[in-house]
Amino acid sequence: MGPLGAVVLAGGRGRRFGSDKRLASLPSGDSLLEATLCKIIPAFEETLLVLRPGDESLATALSARFKTLTTTFANDAGLGMGHSLAHGAAKITHWQGAAICLGDMPFHAPSTLSTLILAFRAASQPYPIIQPCHQGRPGHPVLFHRAYFDAMRALTGDQGARTLLKAEAPAVQMIEVDDLGILQDVDAPQDLSLIHI
Repeated sequence: MGPLGAVVLAGGRGRRFGSDKRLASLPSGDSLLEATLCKIIPAFEETLLVLRPGDESLATALSARFKTLTTTFANDAGLGMGHSLAHGAAKITHWQGAAICLGDMPFHAPSTLSTLILAFRAASQPYPIIQPCHQGRPGHPVLFHRAYFDAMRALTGDQGARTLLKAEAPAVQMIEVDDLGILQDVDAPQDLSLIHI
């Protein structure tokens, strides 16, 4: 059985933010992307960060801080999240499962990741998809069995794994968590001031 890992998608332009939101500073002093990685890396056996061409200096800085982090560059990241996910999925063929994480979502509780991993390992169905929800609202990250990696590698556009979740709806196991952070991302600068971590 291979490792359970996390694919962190951080290759988008985030145009609505007005600047590179990945580098936006949080009250903790970390950048938005650093804060996300601080939550994800301790929970998983491997972490793959998908960036875009031109992010080489960012990758070097993050790799210096997070020694177990692997970075990769999706040449067509600018075409949409689906392309970044397809690129990442091509790099993780040895994993047993992958949590698909968004680089602008550092607000979930670490216990949520542990809950998802436990649910994945305890799942009765052979090819589980584990998704957290808060008060019935589905959130991120979503943990996929390796059986879906081929489908991920075929994704395009800006829908990410959403189309895959719809296509494989019977396999999706929703896990209720008391964690509003699974729903909170950063689209505009004011989002940073509303949420404290």
